[in-house]
Amino acid sequence: MNIKKLTHVAALIALSVIGAFIKIPSMVGSLAFDAVPGFYAALVINPVTGAIVAGLGHIATAVISGMPLGLPIHAMVALGMMVAAYLAGAAAKLNKFAGCAIGIVINGIVLPAMFIIIPGFGISFFIAASPSILVAATLNMLVAFGLTKVSALRKLIYVK
Repeated sequence: MNIKKLTHVAALIALSVIGAFIKIPSMVGSLAFDAVPGFYAALVINPVTGAIVAGLGHIATAVISGMPLGLPIHAMVALGMMVAAYLAGAAAKLNKFAGCAIGIVINGIVLPAMFIIIPGFGISFFIAASPSILVAATLNMLVAFGLTKVSALRKLIYVK
């Protein structure tokens, strides 16, 4: 990876950390705009870069929030965010709207559903938390998609 690409990725990770401070009110406590740079990178640069930024962005939010669900759970969520960003970016190569929809569904529905099988969480946590997680996933993706339409930003960040 050359210095220019590395600098762009570092800037996106820094933006994820800043986004981690912009909270989305919810019962979970760790919902924020940390996923915007990850989804943006997945849509504009490539799915792998988006996955890295999204995963590190979630870890930043979890740390800033005081790890409300514990390290093992937040590590699983970070991996899930990586999958969501990667698949959103891969699908966006064919159709940006499909990529966005896939990112929202994985982040907003599939990831919360994994809590059903985790002892201590169950279906009640899924029912209580998933609406706010789905809203947060949608807001993050909408902002990321909107930023892809800002040509000046795209020229600044896009790395070939």
